[in-house]
Amino acid sequence: MGIKKIKSLFCRSRKNELIYEIGAQISAELDPGRLLQLIVDSIKSALGFSFCAILLKEGNELVIRAVTEYSEDIVGRKIPLGEGVTGRCALNKEEILVSDLSSCGYYIQIDERIFRSELDVPIIFHDTVLGVLNLGSERRNAFSHNDIQFMKNLGNQIGVALHNSQVLSQMELLQGIGMKLVSIIKPGELFTLIVTETRQRLHYDSCAILEVNGDHLEFKASSGEFSQGLIGLQIPIGKGITGRCALEKQVINVEDVRLDPGYIPSGIQDIRSEIACPIVSEGSLLGVLTVESKNVNAFGADDIRLLSILSLQVAVGMRNARMYAEIEKLAITDPLTGLFNYRYFYQRLGSEFARSQRYHHPLSIILIDLDDFKKINDQCGHLQGDRVLREAALAIRQNIRRYDEPLIIRGAELDIVSRYGGEEFIIIQPDTPLEGALVCAERLRTMLETRIGAQAGLPYNENSPSRVTGSIGVTAFCEGDTMESIIKRADMAMYQAKEQGKNRVVAL
Repeated sequence: MGIKKIKSLFCRSRKNELIYEIGAQISAELDPGRLLQLIVDSIKSALGFSFCAILLKEGNELVIRAVTEYSEDIVGRKIPLGEGVTGRCALNKEEILVSDLSSCGYYIQIDERIFRSELDVPIIFHDTVLGVLNLGSERRNAFSHNDIQFMKNLGNQIGVALHNSQVLSQMELLQGIGMKLVSIIKPGELFTLIVTETRQRLHYDSCAILEVNGDHLEFKASSGEFSQGLIGLQIPIGKGITGRCALEKQVINVEDVRLDPGYIPSGIQDIRSEIACPIVSEGSLLGVLTVESKNVNAFGADDIRLLSILSLQVAVGMRNARMYAEIEKLAITDPLTGLFNYRYFYQRLGSEFARSQRYHHPLSIILIDLDDFKKINDQCGHLQGDRVLREAALAIRQNIRRYDEPLIIRGAELDIVSRYGGEEFIIIQPDTPLEGALVCAERLRTMLETRIGAQAGLPYNENSPSRVTGSIGVTAFCEGDTMESIIKRADMAMYQAKEQGKNRVVAL
């Protein structure tokens, strides 16, 4: 056996050892960013190929993600599929060796250095191109056909490592969200976490969750440019990509939104593709999970599978949030009238009272007691009495915080009405002085007198109470007040109204 052949076998054996060593290193590293940099550094130190870059396929482009010896500022630069040596390598899924770049008509220079030769090898996993391994040299004929085979083997190992890293990232995303489903009850916090993590981990340009609201979808969480500006916006079901997804309850993957006449722009510039996945629970549509990309045809089967799993998690979150909201509502709601209960009244009064003390904002209290309510129960029965209470509660709720009242500050927080006792109702009016509260109280008194008896179906005869009236006490926050003192003053005002003949408003 000749010396030259022995050297060739030795070099091949050494390269096989290097492939094994590099493969062992990259298999142990699962963080995508560190993995890519480890690969190019290992190629440089172990194999002597100084100018090395890894480009990942993102949609219809290759994006430079890790380099060694190249200028650092080229990281993030994009090359369309099919363009240049690297782009053709990815598009055709074949390695390309250019021994003399000066004679290559499609070469694209990506660095300030002048390269004479280039070797590009596709990074493939299960026939799917994940990226390209790029080697450059300032010498002509720097790479041999043995280098091609060696780099192809290395490229296959990189493909496995990248796939494993992507799978791990997806599993961590799903696991992390699954754990948060248990600990996060508020839907706003959960949905914000989901869209933020999904966009960052999977490199989408935007991600949003929309929830069904009647015949519309309403943005509940959004991650990406103009994300906060989208919150609260509504899209009719059936309109746009997300609306069609909701209507059909099917995943819709649009490769190029410019060719979709129904596409509704999110405000993000240069969006090219969108995928929308329905959020369904037990056959009922709850909302839509949607992501967008600035690349054409950016989403494939893996994205559909992952988003389908994510949508199931979002559905669980929505169900949990609704159950929690229902339980929370029951805890603070009076079951007969649907108004807030006594417990919630004190809770809200405490926060509004503290705000008035700190910022010197006006605060008023209206206490209403239905007159002669025992007579209604005695003569008409308790069922009829319950109906009177429900009608009175509904009428009060519909006739408070009117923004056309000049003495009420426009844009202030809505009034809080609670059932205070058997036939008593109490109203907290933030940012409302005594004069404004008196206007509201008189309106409520008139409404009770003229409408509630008929609406509740009370019999109209001499022996039966056909008219419902109320005695109303009104007071406002004063310096030195406590919660107890302001409630006591409203109570005293209400009793004075009773003593003065009922069906009237008294302020103290």
